Amino acid sequence: MSDVIIGKGKHRYSFRRDWAKLPRGWSFGDDRPSEWARPPQSALQGAVAPNGDIYVLARSATPVTVFDLEGNFITAWAGHSFTPFVHGIRIDAAGHVWIADSGRHIVQEFTAEGRLLRSFGSPEFPAPTHGGKPFNMPTGVAFASNGDFYVSDGYGNRRVHCFAADGTLKHSWGEAGSGPGQFSTVHYVAIDKQDRVYITDRENHRIQIFAPDGTHLTDWTGFVMPYDLAFGKATIVVGGDDGVSIWSHARKLLLRIGSDTPYQGAFKIHGLWLDADENIYVAHFDRTVSKLTRLS
Repeated sequence: MSDVIIGKGKHRYSFRRDWAKLPRGWSFGDDRPSEWARPPQSALQGAVAPNGDIYVLARSATPVTVFDLEGNFITAWAGHSFTPFVHGIRIDAAGHVWIADSGRHIVQEFTAEGRLLRSFGSPEFPAPTHGGKPFNMPTGVAFASNGDFYVSDGYGNRRVHCFAADGTLKHSWGEAGSGPGQFSTVHYVAIDKQDRVYITDRENHRIQIFAPDGTHLTDWTGFVMPYDLAFGKATIVVGGDDGVSIWSHARKLLLRIGSDTPYQGAFKIHGLWLDADENIYVAHFDRTVSKLTRLS
């Protein structure tokens, strides 16, 4: 399938559907029998390593796969027992890969090759639902400029936790609800250059923005089920049930690519991320990963 040009003005992209080229017989999904009740088995989220390699996390037989910028397969991690509820992946400035596994209630730090460095949480033993302590089905992780890291404790706890670089819990905030500092689902967490903390509060159809200490700054609305977001030099890219939207840092809408264009269902999104050239990568619910290459 040939690339399609979408967008307008300064925000034009060449859209390549199914960009990631998996080895023959592989899939970004897993239909094997399991004792787990399964959420959607699909590509989930990705991240870019300092050397430019693209890591993709999926609920599949090979959960972590690595690609070059053209989508060519490089390698996959072997021997890891993530659950069918594995959820989020980020890469820190040192090139370490962090994975949030909602099914085991843990967040883990790995080398680029997949060797475990640290694990946070009690595997198989969740904190009490809405009890406030880490973790009950964590969903993602993000990094502040001072080395702190934040975890979205999203499906069972409705909570955000801030840890020091050494893993010490510093503070937490959040509870179930729809008011400021309350969450329906803490789906993913992201941090901008000013260390403001962005939470995709999915079923409340908003992104909440907080100071590093958890002080609520504002609600950002205008979305339908926002799943994930990523920061460019002058833009913020958001993915959700309403497709991909591109905003200025002042949160002015610049472009929205609807969920059914240019292909039916092409922008039914679980996660998205950017590379150094601000090309956009999208993890779809239909077990594919696509790329929007920036043209202007």
